[in-house]
Amino acid sequence: MAQLTVKGKIIAEMPERSGTGKTGKEWRSKEYVVVEHGEYAKRVCVQVMNDKIDALGLSVGQEVEIQCDVDAREWNGKWFNSITCWKATITGVSQAPTSSPPQYAAAPPKQPTVSQNNQMFDDKDDLPF
Repeated sequence: MAQLTVKGKIIAEMPERSGTGKTGKEWRSKEYVVVEHGEYAKRVCVQVMNDKIDALGLSVGQEVEIQCDVDAREWNGKWFNSITCWKATITGVSQAPTSSPPQYAAAPPKQPTVSQNNQMFDDKDDLPF
């Protein structure tokens, strides 16, 4: 299996799903969307399974480093990727800024001076007809 490390901020948390597998074993699954930092930031949806959901304690707004396994499986002739988290380190919690940066009004357009106004209206030969 390929391993993947994702560093970024959790921006979304999907509702937990559960069910029973073919062998009768109960399972739980929860997905989180992590956005990487940088100019061309990518989003990755990672899946956390069973007891790891409670053990990792992930939530929206946390800065994390996640270790994942990447695998693909076939169903009805189509292939699907799964990115399953097996380890997560919370590196911080992103805080919203407490105050917004100061807003500056745009400078008013510069008004022509009286001499410029007179010059604009004194040239009567500029008419195209």
